[in-house]
Amino acid sequence: MQLLFPLLAAAACVMLGMLAANRLQEREKLLARWQQAFKQMELAIAHHPLGLPGLLRKGAQAQLPCLDQGADMLEKEPALSPEVFLQRFPVQPLLTPPEETAIREGLRGIFSPDPESQLQSLLYAREQIAFFARISREAAEKNSRLYRSLGCLAGAALFILMI
Repeated sequence: MQLLFPLLAAAACVMLGMLAANRLQEREKLLARWQQAFKQMELAIAHHPLGLPGLLRKGAQAQLPCLDQGADMLEKEPALSPEVFLQRFPVQPLLTPPEETAIREGLRGIFSPDPESQLQSLLYAREQIAFFARISREAAEKNSRLYRSLGCLAGAALFILMI
């Protein structure tokens, strides 16, 4: 019974380290899904014209339910302006403000009536996201091991101090 509290405290430290490492990996995966969504929307624009809701649904195939929500929003209110749409569009909590801005600029570009402008906007946003994804991947590789190790070391140190 005397070891229960130190064991729980040590386990909590280890879990916090694991959670921090997993958060970095989830952010990396989310950026990859956004890249894939923009790529699918580009292909849809290039090969068969779709309305805005159809275009968003095509991007939602990359496992991004927020794009389905955006398509539903546009189906209910087809005359929605890009600014209002982006204000109502859900924020991605794992992403940094520059990453969120790149995604929102790509989404703003699909409101253009010209397919070439839509393509250029999506391509530019996808390139920005690819840059952020590369940075995120490097940080995840380096820092996830660090967070796991620090969690284990902090847990061990706490356990020793509490005994």
